[in-house]
Amino acid sequence: MQLAINDLLQNKQNENQIQRIVWIDNEHDLCYLVNIDPPSFPYSEEIHNIELSIESDEIVKVDHDPWAIHVDEGNLSETEIEKRERAWKVINQIYLIPNIFIPKRRAGLIKTASKEFGITSKTVRHYLKRFWSRGMVKNALLPDYYSCGIQQTGERVYSKKTGRPSVYSSSIKRESINDEWKKIIRISLEKYYFIRSKPSLKYAYQQMLKEYFSVKDEKSNYKVLDVKKPIISYDQFYYWYRKLYKPEDAIHKREGRREFLQNYRGITGSATEDSMGIGTYAIDGTVGDIYLVSSLDRNNVIGRPLIYLTVDIFSRCIVSVYAGIENMSGNTLRIALANTFANKKDFCKRTLDMDIDENEWPIHYLPHTILADRGSELISNELTQVVEDLNIKIQNTGSYRPELKGTCEVFFSILQNHLSPFLPGAVQKDYMKRGGQDYRKKAVLNLKEYTQVLVRTVLYYNNHNYLSDYPLTQSMIEEKVPPIPIEIFNWGLRKGTGLLRTMPLDAIRSNIYPKSQATVNPRGIHFCGLYYTCPKAVKERWFSKARIQGNWKIDVHYDPQSMANIYIRIDRLKYEVCSLIEQYEMYHNAKLEEIVSFKENRRQQETDFEEGGMNGAIQLAQDIEEIVKQAKEEAKSQTLNSKVPKDIKNIRENRQIERETMKGKPGANNVLVINQEVTKSVSSPIEPKNGLDIFRKKQKEVLNDGDS
Repeated sequence: MQLAINDLLQNKQNENQIQRIVWIDNEHDLCYLVNIDPPSFPYSEEIHNIELSIESDEIVKVDHDPWAIHVDEGNLSETEIEKRERAWKVINQIYLIPNIFIPKRRAGLIKTASKEFGITSKTVRHYLKRFWSRGMVKNALLPDYYSCGIQQTGERVYSKKTGRPSVYSSSIKRESINDEWKKIIRISLEKYYFIRSKPSLKYAYQQMLKEYFSVKDEKSNYKVLDVKKPIISYDQFYYWYRKLYKPEDAIHKREGRREFLQNYRGITGSATEDSMGIGTYAIDGTVGDIYLVSSLDRNNVIGRPLIYLTVDIFSRCIVSVYAGIENMSGNTLRIALANTFANKKDFCKRTLDMDIDENEWPIHYLPHTILADRGSELISNELTQVVEDLNIKIQNTGSYRPELKGTCEVFFSILQNHLSPFLPGAVQKDYMKRGGQDYRKKAVLNLKEYTQVLVRTVLYYNNHNYLSDYPLTQSMIEEKVPPIPIEIFNWGLRKGTGLLRTMPLDAIRSNIYPKSQATVNPRGIHFCGLYYTCPKAVKERWFSKARIQGNWKIDVHYDPQSMANIYIRIDRLKYEVCSLIEQYEMYHNAKLEEIVSFKENRRQQETDFEEGGMNGAIQLAQDIEEIVKQAKEEAKSQTLNSKVPKDIKNIRENRQIERETMKGKPGANNVLVINQEVTKSVSSPIEPKNGLDIFRKKQKEVLNDGDS
């Protein structure tokens, strides 16, 4: 092994013995060494012996030199620089090789330097030992001022109160803190400060004074300060609070461990390091900061949407986005997962009528791990069954720990903050504040249009967002991979780090799409208020059969993002696609939530109209009753024995007379005149006024004859 000047050698039998090589005399095969601690003058050893000791592992080379330090000249005091320069002049004067390593000659050099510089020989020897033991550089001659002073092993005990004396006299006495007062301070902090209500430190100090440094006043019956004895000042109380408790311990006690981990812990490392390549997806949901309108009726505001976002942790690429108006549930999570695994070009075309390029969003793979929080829909048996069928691992973060999937949380903020200035109906900071605007009235976008905006934003961030703080790996740097999410994802795909898998659309429908029941009736396949048909139903005449034998239930899968089709499972491999019948084509582009909301609005509208409809029916009944009442009164004036005479034999002639009367033809008057003349010939001497009177008179005569 090659030896070099300034090498450090350590004896394995005595690890505290470290030697430094200060000169190698190759001519005489000698190596001059000095001890590091304590410093010594050089002594010689044969190079051959040292090499044998190293080969036999008795002596080892030390890599770390404790004196190989860097000193900033700006941090040195004038005294330190002056002492170093003086010692350096002495060393330069006497450091003559090989004389400095020969004891007798070295003694002469030391004596000469002592006389020339006016210092003692002991000081010159001290300079030499320091120079050799500390690495033989100029800064080795610096004085050790930084380590001056006695190291305090325990708390310093004071005989009187420390600090600046008070300028103003007071009746309150002060003293230095003793062990009893420290105990009182600790008890008071635990009892009055580290509690759930989170009071101020001043409150804890006041409670301490009330409990430990006060007496009861007999006159007022209140506790007052006991000024006869010394009292702890607030500054002392605050000082010992900082002394007794570290900042993180105080937050643990006062805020709790969860709050500390979430908002106060050190932020080191990166989520990218934990993911170990693409294929670890973080998924989470939140409520969008915007109000939307119905796609079926833009006058109806349907509230704020629910947004699910899936992000690949390693590449920071947004894998999928889902927007709906249902609450967080297993069904909404299923749709978010279906969007994650679906071909994005087909998804955009099928549900959003958007045309995108395959390379803009080429992510349609199953991950090996899904990172989710502990939401009820994310730890349900339903989700567990789905991921087991798809061979995906689920990792759930701790409760109330959103920062553990910070990549997903950050993108929620990025998306919504970026979109807020552009979208009418977006909720601003003054929402629900006094004088703030009502953003519900500004809503314009429907759910489909808002989802289109989200997708466009996702495409921008995936393809054009430069991640300036992304920790590129050495391999990425060598291959010149730009820190853009889609480029990083494609790089990981080429390297095969994520073990990603693909899934056909039929498998997505069978494993992920929600399942429900539809009813086959004579009008079609009834599901969610809509009617569908399919070739299988027409061929097998389901609807005629339902009209003859009655309705029956069938299992269907559906995509709530597009209700244009539902899917009937025929067997394990085949599906029948059912499409809307022509009558319901207006719902072709509607989502399930919008259909449900529209029908609820219709039912609410019907309920709101109920009072007006019932009032109208009551008014109609009163109007009819009034008309009937007037007719009865007019009929009563023409009755005999409270009965209205009915000419039921001449209905056809009476109908003809009435028709002619209504038409206003002259013939009607002639008929009336003839009837009057006929009646006159059989009437009494008192001539009736008209034909009706003649009829009544004749009827009375007939009735009287019957009585006799």
